[in-house]
Amino acid sequence: MRRLGMTLGCALLWAACGDDGSGTDTADTAQDTTADSSDSAQDTTADSSEDTAQDTTGDLLLHVASPDWREQVIYFVFTDRFDDGDPTNNDQGASEYDPTQTSHYSGGDLQGVIDRLDYIQGLGATAVWVTPPVANQWWDPLADFGGFHGYWARDQKSVDEHQGTLATYQKLADALHRRGMYLVQDIVTNHVGNYFTWSGAFDPAHPETNLVKNTAAKPGPAPTQAPFDHNDPAKPAHRAAGIYHWTPPIADYTDPVQEKTYQVSDLDDLATENPVVRQALRDSYGYWIRNVGVDAFRIDTAKFVEQDFWNDFLHGTDPAAPGMHAVAKATGREDFLAFGEVFQVSDPMDDAGDKLVTSYLGTVEKPGLDAVLGFPLYEELTRVIGGGLATSLLGYRLDKVVDPTLYRDPTLTPNFLDNHDVRRFLAGASQAALEQALVVLFTVPGIPVVYQGTEQGFTETRASMFAAGWMSGGVDHFDVNQPLYRLIKDLAATRKTHAALTGAELHVGAVNAAGPGVLAYRRGHDADTVWVLLNTSDEDVLVAGLDSGLLAGTRLTSLFARGGAPAVPKVGAGGLVDGVLPARAAWVLGATTTVDPVTPKTVTVTPTTPIAGETFTADVELTGTVTPLATKLALVLDGALARARPVTVAADGTWKVTLPVSLMPYGDNAHTLAFWAPDAKEASAPYAFRTNTQFEGEVITTSDPKGDDRGPSGTYTYPLDATFAAGTSMDIESMTLEAGPTTLRVKLTVGELSTAWNPSNGFDHVCLNVYFDVPDAVGATVLPKVQASAPSGFAWDFVHFAYGWGNNAYAAAGASDTLWGTPVNGRPGIKVDAASRTIVFEYQASTFGLTTWEGVRVYVTSWDFDGIDARFRPLGPEATQWTMGGGAATDPLIMDDIGPVLIPITE
Repeated sequence: MRRLGMTLGCALLWAACGDDGSGTDTADTAQDTTADSSDSAQDTTADSSEDTAQDTTGDLLLHVASPDWREQVIYFVFTDRFDDGDPTNNDQGASEYDPTQTSHYSGGDLQGVIDRLDYIQGLGATAVWVTPPVANQWWDPLADFGGFHGYWARDQKSVDEHQGTLATYQKLADALHRRGMYLVQDIVTNHVGNYFTWSGAFDPAHPETNLVKNTAAKPGPAPTQAPFDHNDPAKPAHRAAGIYHWTPPIADYTDPVQEKTYQVSDLDDLATENPVVRQALRDSYGYWIRNVGVDAFRIDTAKFVEQDFWNDFLHGTDPAAPGMHAVAKATGREDFLAFGEVFQVSDPMDDAGDKLVTSYLGTVEKPGLDAVLGFPLYEELTRVIGGGLATSLLGYRLDKVVDPTLYRDPTLTPNFLDNHDVRRFLAGASQAALEQALVVLFTVPGIPVVYQGTEQGFTETRASMFAAGWMSGGVDHFDVNQPLYRLIKDLAATRKTHAALTGAELHVGAVNAAGPGVLAYRRGHDADTVWVLLNTSDEDVLVAGLDSGLLAGTRLTSLFARGGAPAVPKVGAGGLVDGVLPARAAWVLGATTTVDPVTPKTVTVTPTTPIAGETFTADVELTGTVTPLATKLALVLDGALARARPVTVAADGTWKVTLPVSLMPYGDNAHTLAFWAPDAKEASAPYAFRTNTQFEGEVITTSDPKGDDRGPSGTYTYPLDATFAAGTSMDIESMTLEAGPTTLRVKLTVGELSTAWNPSNGFDHVCLNVYFDVPDAVGATVLPKVQASAPSGFAWDFVHFAYGWGNNAYAAAGASDTLWGTPVNGRPGIKVDAASRTIVFEYQASTFGLTTWEGVRVYVTSWDFDGIDARFRPLGPEATQWTMGGGAATDPLIMDDIGPVLIPITE
């Protein structure tokens, strides 16, 4: 296919974009002529290489048939931070290269990916997703940050000089294809780099007013590719071309107009409804399929582009620049996959996020994206397995994953635990939790995606894999004997050899509605059945009455087990399964065709007090009978076997036990109970019930002066970005503690409740650290990550860290100035009352191993957290767009604090 400049459509483009001489000075004309000449020269070169691509690439295997994507495992490479295969391209002379800083290039490149394909393939990956390799804006002086990541395009049809050359990229495709592997390219259609912004009021009728050009950007002040080089609204020809929306950054993410036409993070927003822009983007990205042999696209910021665009981009029929599927089919790829980033999650037990995400799939009549990244599932895995919330939340989400009214083909959904834009799973959870989450990733419908470093236990989002790169610790991280590497390798092999794990069928069999515990789901059916059993608790749990859907006596076999060989449960009468799941167990069990005789249960428990379906508002005595008469019994609440309550059994077989409703979380909550006969190792049927209790306890309110959010010295200032303009988001005005018998609510009122970046937790531009000092416990005085110590006489035993997209708790064991401590398996609840500017955290005493909140002291600090780089926002003498000012880099990262406040001990 010919370049855009050679088509009729582009001839019309030049008529619209060329300077018309009316009011345009000589300098402008000369600059445009130079740009046009450069583009024309570039077009000629590109046309020549494109027309002879098959002749000049020799024996390179660029074009292969599409795989069955359901059977693939994708390894996501953040190229600049992966490996440096060619040090000669690291420094392009624009002061953009400095691997000691997160903001600069580190030196990873495409040759580095080629050099490590044995490592990637050994992990079990079958496809490699690389961050955008296109020519980028190298340095943005307005943001004081570099384009090492690849998402700030200046030319979408050239390989960036730091990455290598077109020949290097072709060698990567060739090397992958010869291994039976595939290439996924990350692309951006929503925006280019940050070449202009506004200072002062924005006038949509006159966007040139208060426009600030990024003239010091490197390597140049504007994109070099037509038509995207027409980016100056002061020039009539550029305005007439309408290549950009000429809008400021999004200020209200709930406004659909802003979402689709304003700038994401101040990046120049393309007018993707403009046919000229659409044609240029189809042409640009079709180029990589034809000339490199790209097998799939991951599409960045798809949420911010109108949905009609995706049908045109992927399925367009323009012969001059056809849609991606037509381009791919012409190279022999019948199932080219384009999956998009729609960064949206759902609240617990809600599917609004799923509906929005999947709306970008379009309809059968008018299809959009082929697939969407599984952000709702990602968030639920983080909440439930990483954060210790109820497994019923994940059960609900898994039901949505296979809902055909949402995910048209759930087997094509790329699912993930980590990526380059979010805090690492392991930064807020234990390795045991990560291993469990990986088991889920590889056993639910969809394509598992492993982000580089997960297999090496990384906690930093964008740390480098190679020794010379940023945050590497000076060593390479390609250890094939690392336990996580081996675990992923084993999971990939298990998935590959059991077809049930790559299909769409999934049935949730057991969950715990009250907290961490059992999660069981079935894949496939009949002899093709695979059961996945997890215990997300740090204690053993009881599984009672799990309906396996199998014939009684069906023998199960272990396909995979985290933490050693499992005690494979037996399928009992009625196809029910009972048993004990060890702490943090993760078992994958396969059904066999062998059917063993079934031994009937010997213990029968019959409650006489109604339980199933009841709602209890206070402690209640449960009664019933048991046979044999002398059976030892225990009451197991919500599967927590370690906290089972002894049942008093009389000589005649009658029994009684108190259901401790007063010790359960207050509010309306779901629970289950079962009776366990430990000697016989038998469980009763489970009984589901609810509790509904009102708060009773201490209420302590403490005020803090308004406007004192200026740090310990009183000199700190907020970042200069416009979203911080109010300058009060870190000002803690008051704290109210509501301490019940086992539930504590901490209500924090702040000066401004910002939602500038559409945070999933309902607040941003502040992170809050809530520290708890437990009486008679040995705690820590260092405050991790914030370069400070606790107030005199205060030693914290637990800390809760929360920001717009993060929510984790840690124990003090192992804490230091740089380490949080030991992750706690129990994510606190978060609610936000926007009207009163109040953030509410809810904690359960059992999460922290406590029986009461009495005598506990609470201390809270505020700062801001940079979620992209997973670090507390830096402090310096002068504030910049994204850093705090008014202090030294080593000063305490505390903008405001409140407390300590004591929860009194009642008589």
